[in-house]
Amino acid sequence: LISQLTSKPRALMVAAAFLVMLAFANLPPVPLLLLAASCGGIAFIIDRAQKQVVLMEERARREAAPATKPAKIENLLPVDRMELEIGYGLIRLVDEKQGGDLLNRITLIRRQIALELGIVVPSIRIRDNMRLGSNEYAIKIKGVPVARGELYPDQFLAMDSGAVTGKLAGKETREPAFGLSAVWIPAGRKEQAEMMNYTVVDASSVLATHLTEVIKTHAAELLSRQDLNALLDAVKEKSPAVVEEVVGGTLKAGEVQKILQALLEERVPVRDMETILETLGDWGGRTQDLEVLTEYVRNALARTICAQYQDDDGRLRCITLDPALEDAINSHIERSERGSFLTLPPALASKIVTAFNNELQKLIKLGAHPAVICAPQIRLSLRRLLAPGIPNIAILAYNEIVKETQIESVGMVVVEP
Repeated sequence: LISQLTSKPRALMVAAAFLVMLAFANLPPVPLLLLAASCGGIAFIIDRAQKQVVLMEERARREAAPATKPAKIENLLPVDRMELEIGYGLIRLVDEKQGGDLLNRITLIRRQIALELGIVVPSIRIRDNMRLGSNEYAIKIKGVPVARGELYPDQFLAMDSGAVTGKLAGKETREPAFGLSAVWIPAGRKEQAEMMNYTVVDASSVLATHLTEVIKTHAAELLSRQDLNALLDAVKEKSPAVVEEVVGGTLKAGEVQKILQALLEERVPVRDMETILETLGDWGGRTQDLEVLTEYVRNALARTICAQYQDDDGRLRCITLDPALEDAINSHIERSERGSFLTLPPALASKIVTAFNNELQKLIKLGAHPAVICAPQIRLSLRRLLAPGIPNIAILAYNEIVKETQIESVGMVVVEP
């Protein structure tokens, strides 16, 4: 009985309370109060001792339990191939509950790129970044920012179409994808801007267009070895022989990847993988020069390349070179096992770039893509010379022009050596 009472201090506390009540019921109060105090004191001591035992047992369990392993540092190292960081003021563009449609647009962009270039764009991680301004965004490739912009979700961007009939008041800016002159205007002035021949788009469309151009510009970087395997597996389902002949036979997988990246660098679609692999199978046994093999593949994809720059009438408007200039450039190309290198004197190189910029303005005024047609032996070197200053320029060789294409030269570049 004693062990049962001492194991349950709550019973002693109840007894102490009962004895106190009896002390006020015409019974001897002194002995009852002394007994009540004794019961209460014993209950307090036992309760405290039991709690101490529980704490000691809990501490012992924690000490005996294995220590929680810290997060592996290696898990912090991988980077996303593509990221979109946005300021807090742009979160509404992503949040469907607030009417945002950017997630749906990104899905359409990935589909569009797959159809146009033949590659699957990796998933794009979207996150908010408090270090950005509320209306700013940044596009990252492999953890490094490659493009930035600023949007106003409640306004529209009115871009100068080249035929506007007046000037709009608003926050002047540049359209981020193509650098066109533009102005942010309130929604209430959208119709007015359209009547003045401005091209008017909402903030979500501006970001989607910018993202699309960034993907096309950096498509070569986004093509991983794993992506190559997926492309090869798709070809294997229909033409296993050509894959077995080229990959692991004529060329290594890494060499095929570099050739595809070289094509994507100039926005040449790689959807027709069967033709690409067959061409590499035909020429891979004769040369291991990846630059030369890439040019052979371009020749095989000539119809696809021409179709990119033709207008609806089948015309390809372009700039050509004076034959003397072609000879001068060709004489300054050094070819070796490591590739070809252009060794033009800096002054001459600068004059050539300036002359091309001047002539290409004629194409831009006509609304045509900046395209140049030249001799095959200088095509790659000429592109390396012009691309840094004119990123979207297309340099085609004469042997890449299919017979159905109508060539319309709108200018010729002439430079005195």
